[in-house]
Amino acid sequence: MKNKGLFVGSFFALMLLALVLRVYHIGQFGLFGDEKQSLLIAVGNTNFGGMTDLLAPPKTFTPGDFWADRGLKAWLDADARGDVSGNSLVHDMMLKLFAFLFGKEDGVLRSVSVLFNMLTLWLIFFWARRLRPGSQSFPILILALAVLEPFFVIYSQQARNYTTSIFFTTASNFFFWSAMQAEQQQKNSRNRWVGWILTSIGALFSTYLTALVLLGQVLFSFTQRNTWKFWQKHILSGIIVIFPFACWMLWGPGKYFLAYQADAARQYLDYLNTNGPILGWIEAASPGNLFKRTVSILSDQFLWTNDLYIRHGFKIGAVCLLLFGAGVFSWLKKLNREARAVYILGFIQIIFPILVLIATAINAGTTTGYFLRYASFGLPFGIFITVGFAEYIFQLNVWAKIVASIFLFIQVNYLVQLILPLYSDKPQKYTFAHDRISNPYPYIAQKIKKYYQLGDTVFYPSRMSNFLNSAHLQTRVADVSDAQLTNVYFEPSDLYLQKIDTLIQDSVLLKKKNGRRLLIFDFKKGKYRY
Repeated sequence: MKNKGLFVGSFFALMLLALVLRVYHIGQFGLFGDEKQSLLIAVGNTNFGGMTDLLAPPKTFTPGDFWADRGLKAWLDADARGDVSGNSLVHDMMLKLFAFLFGKEDGVLRSVSVLFNMLTLWLIFFWARRLRPGSQSFPILILALAVLEPFFVIYSQQARNYTTSIFFTTASNFFFWSAMQAEQQQKNSRNRWVGWILTSIGALFSTYLTALVLLGQVLFSFTQRNTWKFWQKHILSGIIVIFPFACWMLWGPGKYFLAYQADAARQYLDYLNTNGPILGWIEAASPGNLFKRTVSILSDQFLWTNDLYIRHGFKIGAVCLLLFGAGVFSWLKKLNREARAVYILGFIQIIFPILVLIATAINAGTTTGYFLRYASFGLPFGIFITVGFAEYIFQLNVWAKIVASIFLFIQVNYLVQLILPLYSDKPQKYTFAHDRISNPYPYIAQKIKKYYQLGDTVFYPSRMSNFLNSAHLQTRVADVSDAQLTNVYFEPSDLYLQKIDTLIQDSVLLKKKNGRRLLIFDFKKGKYRY
């Protein structure tokens, strides 16, 4: 591809395709449980199941009570009690900003993930151009695979922090690699280190697991011939990165993180021992289960091996991984040290988090924390390795080219097939929620607005299930989550009188002042709670 116009046109066409794949039907299906947690922390300023002192019966409340300013300390407390104790500050603040600017619709909230994934695509393309300044086909192929990466597409349609953390870790890796290159070439590296500091802080405040990426960078540094000057700048920059994060973990919501993780691990293990496994989610950390999960996570990092374990079984999938690994090893041996360095960094960022997650799974006794989404920071490198290895294969004899072409065509077709269920909300590879209707809570809020009159009272159900027997839920008076999620879509000036009825489990009712009850919505035994 030597034509500059074709090159530029291909870039914009691929970015447009990426945007379409990520926004199509983005707001059609309701938020599921984890997304609701993000919504309440970021937009509602409360944690899932919080505010019981205000909402629990026999008290009545209004939207004004729900939205009353409780100060920064109350929000930090809610964040600490929320999803993994302040784990996604950057993403939550972006959710808050988008909700303020564009509204609280599901599509708006999920578009934060779209934004960060589109930025990741651009960054991957830019990095590929820096790696091969004279090549046009390499960055275009990199971008094309990133556009079609099922993990990127599927998680772009979730109001969660995964694409946010992938962007910041990719940016951190890019600035780190650039700073190292500049130091080795004796160029000015100050701006690169500033970029590394900012993006590394962004990474740590997008999810705590990104600390593994920064540790991976240190491991990579030991494999390179770096000067003492490089190490001085790395250490100083690292101290600057660690300082705000340490403050957050010592005095902010993050101080409860380890206790939160230990409590969650204990609850999952108790559930497993009492009720047995839930396949694909709560399973024992046995050698067999760890083997299967490891094969799946490693395989999905590369186009060459993605999903083979599903179609042909885990043993065949493991053999395919070994064959792919042998081929990659043969290819890397033929590269010079400088060209090989970025791929070594990539393998460290792919494998190191997996090893840590295996250790934590063994320690916890379950595999509930061992999924690709927790080890996804190496996916951009998986794309680099996929394309680099493809270039190597296509330099071999004609039969290798023919076989590789057919195989890659089949694999790309399967990648597309993995994306399609997203648009009809059928069972998907990386998520559990499916067959959802549109978000019921805005509908409930709109129906209340339509029928409410002065003197009426809204009654919310109280679903008193406690799936994992959480200690902090055992003494609660009522489940306040339906009331919380509905009030998110009211305005502080609304005057609707509301109450939770512990005798109702699934129906939102409007009790008119004459005593008549109007059904607003029926969750049908939890069918519409995702």
